[in-house]
Amino acid sequence: MIEKQSPYLAHQHRLADVIAAIQVMGTYRYSGRKVESWANLLGEKPKSANDWQSIFNEHPEFFRAGIGDDDFQSLVVRRAQPRVYNTQTEEIITVEQFKALPKDNRSHISRLPLSSEQILALIDVAVKLQTQAVVRRKELRWWVPVVIGVLSSLVGVFVGAAIKGG
Repeated sequence: MIEKQSPYLAHQHRLADVIAAIQVMGTYRYSGRKVESWANLLGEKPKSANDWQSIFNEHPEFFRAGIGDDDFQSLVVRRAQPRVYNTQTEEIITVEQFKALPKDNRSHISRLPLSSEQILALIDVAVKLQTQAVVRRKELRWWVPVVIGVLSSLVGVFVGAAIKGG
């Protein structure tokens, strides 16, 4: 079985792009937005991919598409929280208060932005995943020096035989 390369190894700036997305998506008042909105908030195109959608798709450990809408993205950890944050007043409501709201009045209720500690924990996970990918790539290359040594020996044998025979 051929193992697919980790997306953390796809480009030297991948980790920076993932960290940028975690910070913006973790602190923004709305937990989920369309990719175009996230791109505007992030301020520039990612350095390690053609677009932010690619980053989100390649890192499901952090980012998830909305149900039935791949263009709507959020952080997994925020999706796990209940919708109790009023984005207009910045107040927290109860789940019961949310359920009591008419469906038309729920659009400004989101999931709580992450705390600094939560964001730092996610960044730490991203750094560890990248480190593990680098270590794994090095472990998978153990055979390169062996093959080069064997090939060098074979070339030496053939060259030596050609000189003696010629």
